[in-house]
Amino acid sequence: MIENIEELIKKAEKILPDEDLFLEVIRDLIKDEIKSYLKDRIEKNPEIRKELREAILKYVNAKVMEAESSTILLKALGELGIITLPPEIKKDIISHFYKTFQKEIDEILEKTL
Repeated sequence: MIENIEELIKKAEKILPDEDLFLEVIRDLIKDEIKSYLKDRIEKNPEIRKELREAILKYVNAKVMEAESSTILLKALGELGIITLPPEIKKDIISHFYKTFQKEIDEILEKTL
């Protein structure tokens, strides 16, 4: 087990080149400083804090709507694909679909009937 930071660095040097490890640490320290600076500025300015919250909520809601729209689009395209299939292929696909999800479909039917 590693006892101290110097031992950790020595062991890491054997695996990683020195500059890669230290550059990564420096990047993390810079990111931490930037985060700290921004958090301090946000805490001092309630208007910016409010705007950021609103923007984040709008962004998250937009992402949810995007996922929902994609799902609806995929469903419509799937239905279109099934509608355009020849009857014999359509029958086979529906049969395979039912076999794949038979357990779940049966459970839903039992709950609703």
